[in-house]
Amino acid sequence: MKKVVGLLVLCVWATTASAVSIARVEVAPLETSKAYQQACAACHMLYAPSMLPARSWEKIMSNLNNHFDDNAEVTAAVNAEVTAYLKRNAAENDERRYAKSMLGLLKDGETPDYISDTKYFKLMHDAVKPKMVLGNPDVRSFARCEACHSQAQEGKFNSIEARIPNYFRKAGRFVH
Repeated sequence: MKKVVGLLVLCVWATTASAVSIARVEVAPLETSKAYQQACAACHMLYAPSMLPARSWEKIMSNLNNHFDDNAEVTAAVNAEVTAYLKRNAAENDERRYAKSMLGLLKDGETPDYISDTKYFKLMHDAVKPKMVLGNPDVRSFARCEACHSQAQEGKFNSIEARIPNYFRKAGRFVH
């Protein structure tokens, strides 16, 4: 049922919005966290908490000694503060369209480890072939949102303005 609701939300959104607003996704957190910034920004962009459900953030924060093949351990106090912030601002606590659509497309109990593992992310990036990212020395990973989205750090994603390094758009498609 949840999957049907998510697809319905996405379809209604796509058919009732203008092409420009469809392409714009706002995920900037409604609050900020100094602890999150200090603990995480040195290694990667600060992903908006609404990009994953709370259970995913809890899982990620519980295994920082092997954080995507890196040791990102922090003190217990910092871990607790960052985890609380991420869970408080996770997708199920965000009323905006993105969070509702992303959650609606998850299977019951699904706990994605990566934002790029979500069905929503895959739908929004269906025209982006893995070689454009993984085989691209200027991108290298789907986790590097800022490589293609100039306002990713501010939680703003606009597919019309997205630029994949070493590719250009021709007739709406990315060409090498």
